Amino acid sequence: MELLADTYKNVIAAQRGDAVAWNFLFQQHYPWMYAAALHICGNSPAAKDAVQETFVAAYLKLHQLKEASAFAGWLKTSLIRCCHRSMNASLLPAAEEFSSVGSSCLWDDEISKKLDRNELQTRLYHILACLPDILQTVLMLRYFSDFNSYEEIAAILCIPIGTVRSRLNQAKQKMISHWLDSSADNDKAFKQAQEWNHVYHIYFGNVYTSLHYREKLINHFDKNLHLVFTSGKTAFGRKLIEQEIEEDILHGSGFGSLQVMSSGNISIIEAHNINSPGHSNRCPDSTVFVLHRNGNRTTRLHLHHSGKKLF
Repeated sequence: MELLADTYKNVIAAQRGDAVAWNFLFQQHYPWMYAAALHICGNSPAAKDAVQETFVAAYLKLHQLKEASAFAGWLKTSLIRCCHRSMNASLLPAAEEFSSVGSSCLWDDEISKKLDRNELQTRLYHILACLPDILQTVLMLRYFSDFNSYEEIAAILCIPIGTVRSRLNQAKQKMISHWLDSSADNDKAFKQAQEWNHVYHIYFGNVYTSLHYREKLINHFDKNLHLVFTSGKTAFGRKLIEQEIEEDILHGSGFGSLQVMSSGNISIIEAHNINSPGHSNRCPDSTVFVLHRNGNRTTRLHLHHSGKKLF
């Protein structure tokens, strides 16, 4: 009974953002979950992957658990589902493309693209900011973007699909490691991300209607900005961006709705494009911008145009 009481107390605390309480739950439930996963999966690597995936999902969805007393059963249901999906995935062809089987199976169902703003979210922002830029980028595109297929991520970043999978798996492993560090300043990373989100909403949202914000955005890009296009071609200099904006204004094109996600030195902006009746084919349905900052300036920008409709 005392153990159940401790679990209940720590679930409530973890839902409020208490990292120490979450670590207690992790340590308390990992042994029986691993044993159960071994019984289903029959091999150690797959079992560990299934347990890790379950904890990833549980952490990100913990605020949705209405009854703290149901925590263990909730974990067990998720674990069984992930074990079976991992086993089914192992039967797929082209094994080299699935070298990280189970590393993202449950994430696809469990990670919400738009997390509610709550105390757990501040923890997530800190964890994201702790990851290397190349891991943050694939993670953000996969789980917070509408361009989240492996093929789209590979196209946007100009990397092989296998590399996308590998980086996602590395990101997951590092996130779990960071969760065990409860000494981090969560609020700082969250506030920084929200500040960049706000800045880009203003800059991109007003770039075609306000000279002031257009100049702000252009000056935010480094003079030697490194541009990377979906085709794999590259170019240098912010002048190209300035010219493209001027052409858009000339032809009556602009942005409609915007979605912005920031973490650390990276921001992903998804823009719905609007064309004038006279130039209806100038811009595709949407554009994805992946910005990499050094300090307060963007030094690298990935551009991806798509016929895919957003929102």
